[in-house]
Formats: sequence, C-alpha cells, structure tokens
Amino acid sequence: MTVPVVLINLFSVPQGKEEEFAKMWTEALEFIKNEPGFIDANLHRSLDPNAQFQFINVAHWENQESWHSAFAKLQPQELTKQVPFEQIPALYEVAVHFQRE
Repeated sequence: MTVPVVLINLFSVPQGKEEEFAKMWTEALEFIKNEPGFIDANLHRSLDPNAQFQFINVAHWENQESWHSAFAKLQPQELTKQVPFEQIPALYEVAVHFQRE
C-alpha cells in the first residue's frame, strides 16, 4: 500500500524579489505538474514581511516513490536554475488528522 505524502518546501526570498520568485516557481511547476503521482501544489506567502521564509510550497503526491521519480529526472543544477533561491524541501506524511465536525 502506498501512502500519500506532502512536500513542504520553505523558501528564503530577499525583499524586492517576491514577484520574480513567484514567477519562477510557477514556471518550475510546469516541469512537474504532469508527472505521475503529482496531485496539487500551493504556494503560500507569509503575511510578515520580515519572516525568515517568505514562501512555503505545499504539494501533495500520491506516494514518496512518485516524488523521487519525478525529481530524479531533473539534475540538481536544473532545479537551482529554475528557482535559484535558498530552499529547504522535505517530505511528510500525516501523523494526526483532525477535522471539525
């Protein structure tokens, strides 16, 4: 059984580069949006202009293998070229789920 995973990627973007970053992120999404196992992605922007990480990408994948397979096709240099900002990506699975009734 495969377990859905969530990619959470934190981005440190210098002030004044926010629009440039959002454009690059959208262009980079074109590389992965049709990969098998990709479900969706949302780019979140901090309401605090002084936050360490101005943007957070939250993407859902059908499983860890799909994510690894998609990104194995890209060389690390290619990813850096697409979005050349400091980033900290990691995969997560749901540990506890709560839903208001």
